[in-house]
Amino acid sequence: MTFIWIAVILLGVFAIVDLVIGVTNDAVNFLQAAIGSRVARRRAIYWVAAGGLLIGCLLSAGMMEVARKGVIYPSSFDFTEIMVVFLAVMLTDMILVDSFNTLGFPTSTTIAVVFELFGGAMALSLIKKGEAKLEGIEVEQLINTDRAFVILAGILLSIFLAFIVGIIVQFFTRIIFTFHYKRRFKFLFSFVGGLAITAIVFLIAKKVLGGASFVDDTWLFYLNNYLPEILMGVFALTSFIFLFLGLSFDLDIPRMVVIFGTFALAMSFAANDLVNFIGLPLAALESFKVFLGSGLDDPGNLPMDFLNDNLLRKDTLSDSTYLIISGVAAAIMTVTLFYSKKAKGVTETEVYLGRQSSGYERFEPSYMSRVIVRNFLSFHTSLLSVLPKPIVSFFDSRYRRTETPEGAKTVDGVIFFDTVRASVNLVVASVLISVGTYMRFPLSTTLVVFMVAMGSSLADQAWGRESAVYRVSGVLSILGGWFFTACIAFIGAFIFTYVIWYGGWVATLILTVLVGFALYKSTKYYRRKQEERKVLREEFQDDFVNNLDYLRDEGGEQIRRNVQESAKIYFLAVQGFIDNDIRRLHEATNKADILEKYARNGKSQLFFSFTKVSEDGIDSGHHFVQAFDYLTELIGCLKNLSQPLYEHLENHHKGVTASQRDDLQVLLDEVTAYFNHFIHIEKEQKFELLQEMVTKQNFLLGFLDDLRKNQIKRIKSGEGRTRVSILYMDVISETKNMLLYSVNLLKAHRDFVASTHRATPPDPDLP
Repeated sequence: MTFIWIAVILLGVFAIVDLVIGVTNDAVNFLQAAIGSRVARRRAIYWVAAGGLLIGCLLSAGMMEVARKGVIYPSSFDFTEIMVVFLAVMLTDMILVDSFNTLGFPTSTTIAVVFELFGGAMALSLIKKGEAKLEGIEVEQLINTDRAFVILAGILLSIFLAFIVGIIVQFFTRIIFTFHYKRRFKFLFSFVGGLAITAIVFLIAKKVLGGASFVDDTWLFYLNNYLPEILMGVFALTSFIFLFLGLSFDLDIPRMVVIFGTFALAMSFAANDLVNFIGLPLAALESFKVFLGSGLDDPGNLPMDFLNDNLLRKDTLSDSTYLIISGVAAAIMTVTLFYSKKAKGVTETEVYLGRQSSGYERFEPSYMSRVIVRNFLSFHTSLLSVLPKPIVSFFDSRYRRTETPEGAKTVDGVIFFDTVRASVNLVVASVLISVGTYMRFPLSTTLVVFMVAMGSSLADQAWGRESAVYRVSGVLSILGGWFFTACIAFIGAFIFTYVIWYGGWVATLILTVLVGFALYKSTKYYRRKQEERKVLREEFQDDFVNNLDYLRDEGGEQIRRNVQESAKIYFLAVQGFIDNDIRRLHEATNKADILEKYARNGKSQLFFSFTKVSEDGIDSGHHFVQAFDYLTELIGCLKNLSQPLYEHLENHHKGVTASQRDDLQVLLDEVTAYFNHFIHIEKEQKFELLQEMVTKQNFLLGFLDDLRKNQIKRIKSGEGRTRVSILYMDVISETKNMLLYSVNLLKAHRDFVASTHRATPPDPDLP
């Protein structure tokens, strides 16, 4: 009995935690379109989504049946057994989904819960069989295999269906409206906008009829008997309102569709996916109330047949109780929406994969992505050779666009794609998800939304030659992550079920503490990574800046920031080598890799901005290129220095000798002082002190020569060890390269700054 009380209390706590973790990952489903197109300020978008979450939670009662009997047969379990499975599922789900949140990967909470139930039920069936408790019951009588395969087939089908539908709808939408739709197509937009709103209202109505628990019978009567007339009225009214506002106030109709679609998709998410977070704890609460009313002393004697009854809710918890639970769930999700930094990270991953412009790519190309892109380009070339030229010219004309939409910027961020594509993403995804919800078919909201967004971005030619391999690699990585979710969910719940069954409430509490510690460590790790991104400025602006003042200021800021970070990495690497500290060297190696990637990205971003400057700034271009070439080479020296040192210690080779340690410590102090002076000159732009830097450089170069000669003498005398001596000489060599590149970098940047001042015309308003 102690186990049951502890299980019920813990499941209530787990419901809250899992709700926060789940909405952190799934918020991307209904936010990516509105945030990517910047239809409003971020907080305004959140409030619109919050309204959808509240309504969706109130309409989610029908989907709760999936948790009770969608995957397992409750009648084959007793109360204790099913509580063990529920605990194992919730513990696995929290740590699994949070891991994806930390990585910034969207995953499917539906897939996670389904496979966790599979794993828990499978483990329990083996336990019961081993203890001779099955009494003729086979695994098929514990697990609803028919329903399970239908769920899995639907999830797999939804991947391809959502992707294909997204491509088709976006292709024809773009052909009709093109990229130059502003202040045009008022009548057509009004008709299409009214149709989109009507489709969403239709599916909302079906959701109300299928799963509502708190809707007045009068409303249900009108919806059942006059739905066609209601929809015709909605279409006529919305079309007229759109046309009036468009003609009178030049309203951006797609923007209104996106806002309404965000509300509808948030509602669909809450109605469809709330079961993934609180469905099991709610079923446990219902079962616990039945147990208390049964008068039994042993929970193992209570069969769970009653969970098969659709009327359980009315017999156990009142409508007002469900109303309170739904309202609390909506409030928790809303607060998470506003304050979760991980939710922003997951959203940015999906938005970046679908953005119209090229730039920073979060995923590295893979062999599979290269093969797919190569074959697609070959097919595209063959198709163009077959199609008549007038048709090709027509399609090209409809897809012709300027750089302004991609580079447009609002007060709340960069616009990654326009409202036409955002409308397609939301309307298509809302329709598919709402149909699945009405049929009580637990589609993966994440799968549908993500694949619709990727299909529409492909049809919108967002995946150009410069970005295709990276975007395809990202899509494949996320798809692979979903299958990884299924495997880990099954294995994790399987193992946890065994541990809880044989360990009882003691093991349950220990697992809870371990999972809590893992969540704490992942949050700490995520914050550290966010600080690194903030320091290194991962999120570069995609706007088109076409003046030399910006390039001069931003270029200097990038140089100063990267050199400052380089000095820190150099200190970590050399000090770690001196102290034989593998953790410092590991950190230095990771930071060097990150810095190299971000430095190259910053270089490409600034080069792209440089192409937009006026002809007056062309003469300064070679100085600009030179400066960032030297910066890239300087950072490359860090990788060449830190990686061999780390591998040396990782292989447990001997460290430096006492004399080598003393020499390296002096070198480290001198180089650190040198780079501190460099940063000071760069920050204050005191380029008149450049000769002083050259003097310091010459001194250090001479000092390096002395160190090299001393090491050669030690080798000849037999003091130096071969491996560590080679690394010692490598440190001297790479340090020399860094010193040479640093002064050349400072000279090139000085020349660039001087040339931009000459190229910039004087301000006529200044005296």
